[in-house]
Amino acid sequence: MDNAKYRVIRVKGKKTTYLYEDFSYWDKEKGYSTHKRRCIGKLDENGNEVYNKRYLSRGKAEAGAADTAVIEPSGRKTTVSETVMVGQGMLFGQAESRCGIRRHLEAAFGRETADSVLALARYAVSRGKSLSRAGDWLESHGMGGLGLSSQRVSEVLASLTPDKVNAFLGTWLKRCGKGESCLFDITSISTYGSNNTLAEWGYNRDRESLEQVNLALMTSAESGLPLWYTVLPGSMSDRTVMEYVLGMLGKLGMPDFVFYGDRGFYSEANIAMLKKNKVGYVIPVPSSVGWQKDMIAENRDKLVSPSNLIECGDGNVIYGVSVARRDGSGRHWCHIYFDPARKDKLVADFMLSLRKRRDELAEGKTVEKYADLYKKYFTVKESKRKGRTVEYNDEAVRAYVNSDSCYWVLRSDRVKEPRKALFNYRTRNDVELNFDDLKNTTDLRRMRNHNDRTVAGKIFVMFVALVLKCQLRKDVGKIPLKERKYWSEQEFLDKVDSYSRVHFSGRYKDVHSTPTAAQRLIFDLMGLPYKFQGKMHNVNA
Repeated sequence: MDNAKYRVIRVKGKKTTYLYEDFSYWDKEKGYSTHKRRCIGKLDENGNEVYNKRYLSRGKAEAGAADTAVIEPSGRKTTVSETVMVGQGMLFGQAESRCGIRRHLEAAFGRETADSVLALARYAVSRGKSLSRAGDWLESHGMGGLGLSSQRVSEVLASLTPDKVNAFLGTWLKRCGKGESCLFDITSISTYGSNNTLAEWGYNRDRESLEQVNLALMTSAESGLPLWYTVLPGSMSDRTVMEYVLGMLGKLGMPDFVFYGDRGFYSEANIAMLKKNKVGYVIPVPSSVGWQKDMIAENRDKLVSPSNLIECGDGNVIYGVSVARRDGSGRHWCHIYFDPARKDKLVADFMLSLRKRRDELAEGKTVEKYADLYKKYFTVKESKRKGRTVEYNDEAVRAYVNSDSCYWVLRSDRVKEPRKALFNYRTRNDVELNFDDLKNTTDLRRMRNHNDRTVAGKIFVMFVALVLKCQLRKDVGKIPLKERKYWSEQEFLDKVDSYSRVHFSGRYKDVHSTPTAAQRLIFDLMGLPYKFQGKMHNVNA
């Protein structure tokens, strides 16, 4: 503790004011900041500092050696207290332990920076506001000892250099097992920053008239945790990123995996590149690809069969069949699917829409945006005897009903079973949720940072925040909905936030607030220890 940061405080007793060194440090096991004190002297009758022999022997008795604080007496005994909100820290600490992210951060950045990154990540998940405003929240949640003022936050973000981030990602990727299914997607992040070299005009997925950077994210289908990310120039399209992504993953030692991407990544060049790098793939075939239409037509009649039925777990069923195929890229499988429930709803909604459009035509109250619909699906006749008559174009209506809508094809060189390919691909919705979390709830909707280093550091902190949030979501998701009263992971955090610990100086034991019914339920469901009515709960959980 001699080399730890400290301040000198004055504690007023009944007759004498004592001097203490107050050490603030991060307790890794408890998951919050705490203090240790050491008596170093007292004030004499003239108010002068008189240090004891042990302190003098260390050569530290210098005027103004540290900031001082005066603690006033309270009655006959001096009882100085510090109240810390610990409820959320209990949940975050458990998530960090289960995913093991702390040791990877410490290996790449050192313990002090790792503590700061995790503290800011906790704040981002809990509050989702600008990181520069984290100070008060960190103080009230037991992490004030980290000293993360607005200026210090900027310094920490700037210290998260690309080389250190890659060191972290290299070890973090080792969580990925051989042949693991990895879900990949790209989103755009708008920015007001004027000095960000990656900010460019491009396809903005939020439809905002701002420059942007592109953020690529890869998530494990097995663990549900984000594995890797990279920041790309804002003008770069989905089809042009493959070479860079595979090159970076190869250099970081990424094990053999199966790439799950959306239609934007489908091209013969990308498939050839994946094959060259010995990476498996599952990618949807765009409807514009000619042979896909022929394949659906050839298998349409035999697709709807009990032997091809796939139960989705939500009460719906999808039909799927596999067709082996070989072309210039070699042998692969095309999984053809049909969603009957979605088709029925699509047709029903279309019919209702046609009924409304017919009434509009008959009454002469047409809407401009439906002009093409009127022209394609209706015939309007005017006569002096009957007036206006509106008839459906039955041939066009039948063509819509019999179209390939709700049929689609997934192409893969590694996954032979249509059920496995479908289920893993559908988990890509989780990647979209992750992007929403990153952008909407963690201060990345529109970035205002004005230089590359702080922008890059901020995105890394948000990646760590996303890991914590996904681990929490995963843990909460394992609990049956009824048992947790349908609360989400964010509601868990909100409901336990008021649970606090009061720490007293001297030999007094810490005192915790009485947990509410909701807090007790959450602690019980998560196996977290707490005290209620004089009894400890979940001690051996």
